Amino acid sequence: EDARDARAGKGRQMTEYAALWPDDAIEAMHAAALALLERAGVRVESEAARGLLLAAGCVTGEGDRVLISRGAVEEALAACPRHYVLAARDPERSLAMDPDPGITYVHNLGGARDVCDPRTGAGRRATLSDQIAATRIMHQLVNQEQVTSLWQPEDAPDLLEPLYSYLVLAHETDKALGGPGISHPFQALYLQEMAVVVTGATGDDGTYPIDLAFSPVSPMILGADVSDALVEQVRRGGVAVEILPCPAAATTAPGALSAAIAQQHAEVLAGVVLTQLAAAGTPVYYGPRLSAVDPRSGVVVSGTPETGIASWAAVLLARRCGLACDCYGPCSDSKVVDTQFGYERAVNALLGLAPKPRLLSGVGEIQAGVASCPEVLVIDDEVLNNARYALAPRPWDVDALDVDAMVDGVLSGRGFLGTKHTRRYIRSEFVSPMLSYRGGLGDWLAAGRSGLVDLASEKAAQLAAHDPLGLPDDVLGELVGIIDRCAADLGISGHPDPRRLLGL
Repeated sequence: EDARDARAGKGRQMTEYAALWPDDAIEAMHAAALALLERAGVRVESEAARGLLLAAGCVTGEGDRVLISRGAVEEALAACPRHYVLAARDPERSLAMDPDPGITYVHNLGGARDVCDPRTGAGRRATLSDQIAATRIMHQLVNQEQVTSLWQPEDAPDLLEPLYSYLVLAHETDKALGGPGISHPFQALYLQEMAVVVTGATGDDGTYPIDLAFSPVSPMILGADVSDALVEQVRRGGVAVEILPCPAAATTAPGALSAAIAQQHAEVLAGVVLTQLAAAGTPVYYGPRLSAVDPRSGVVVSGTPETGIASWAAVLLARRCGLACDCYGPCSDSKVVDTQFGYERAVNALLGLAPKPRLLSGVGEIQAGVASCPEVLVIDDEVLNNARYALAPRPWDVDALDVDAMVDGVLSGRGFLGTKHTRRYIRSEFVSPMLSYRGGLGDWLAAGRSGLVDLASEKAAQLAAHDPLGLPDDVLGELVGIIDRCAADLGISGHPDPRRLLGL
């Protein structure tokens, strides 16, 4: 009996050790977030947003702050759909969204500025041709299910850039598309039109053509332009919304990681309240982007393990509130593809995947999100390949633990490779590399490669050389027409011909 008690106690210790953020911690952070909303509230810079909040019973605080009650948060969360679908052009690639543990859909970093050299770190501004090549590569990646605009190309007019980038994505892949970043309400309107043309979805049946990100400003601010865009677009209907705060612990959020996570949670909840007041029943998901700060320099960092630890907590907080979560995974502060790049990505990919979020971001990220390059895209496919394998449960049923087969392998003198049991399991039980070199040293030296980046460059070039997936002529014509109409409405003349930029 004493031995059984000891074994049971050890089992409990192992469970507690595995729980990075136990239920009590999640409840404590949720309670702190609610108290923060009630006592400090949010600064509201949009008159439309302020009007909605005050009409719903929220009260004014100091200055232009609005205090949000626990009841308002609970009502808003209750109005959020638990299940919905983000549509893809290929319906088989659509993403079923809910807060429950299950499949994790992976997508790339969005909105980087530069294309960097993976060996030196030197960068240049991205162009639409870079966007085309990167999207073509991501279409081929096995471990990426959603694609968003990797860069903000400098050769597209600023106000039209999200539309040009969306056209590139739609032309190069039939995977689910994440909505490009927007700065103005009109961009959301035209992007939604384009997404309806591409996917055929309208949101009427719970399948939505596009998701749009809304970023509160830390600490606890609902900015004017983004709030106006959110209110205007969700009132039109037919979109899903991601609340995407980006606080930095120790500067725009507290230094205690749990407190920073609680503030981020409060910012998400404020966005949920505003969304549901604007249009009850709008699908909302949780997009945590909390970063840390290097205490020596004050520089915001994203590749340190604080990112993954905070992501894990955010997934559990989102799940507690009935919301799907899109957290961060592979990321690095390294300026080049080196050892630091490797260990930072591996740790954060594992931490991000472990709590089973619905979406995982980060593919292609380097230099703390400022840059990307084709080599990083294909390296991340390998990182995720290994991380997903590491977290997938391995079989231990009677077939896997076939003692007769084990005895036969031991006693036969022939080893295990020739047994039916081994042949049955060898493919499923061993990870198949997407990029990693496993050959001999002689072959490696004969190939003249200097490291992983050489392999990644070769594979990226092969994938980028594929023919574009393309669009039906009528769909392409409608998308080009929407861009032209938007340019005309804004009085922009001489904008680049979208067909020419696609090489058509």
